Amino acid sequence: MICFVRISFCLLISCITGCTVIPTGAANSACELLNTASQEADLAPAWYLRAGEVLEACGQDRAKVDAAARACYAEVRNGYRDSKECEAMP
Repeated sequence: MICFVRISFCLLISCITGCTVIPTGAANSACELLNTASQEADLAPAWYLRAGEVLEACGQDRAKVDAAARACYAEVRNGYRDSKECEAMP
């Protein structure tokens, strides 16, 4: 009975606060999907930067640096930058 009360309490708190409990496998799949999308799709520069933040939280070391480079090239594609600026990035 105590276990049921604890589980019910946790579910109630999750519903009230808007938090969702995600299984580890689903989180890993989401990180892989986000990584693939950020590498393969032509997206807005801001999207690349946010994806880099999330991927770094997923455990990818250079995600923010790589995302900044992708965002730079997206700005080149959109006509806002010169490609030489992106080539000079680390």
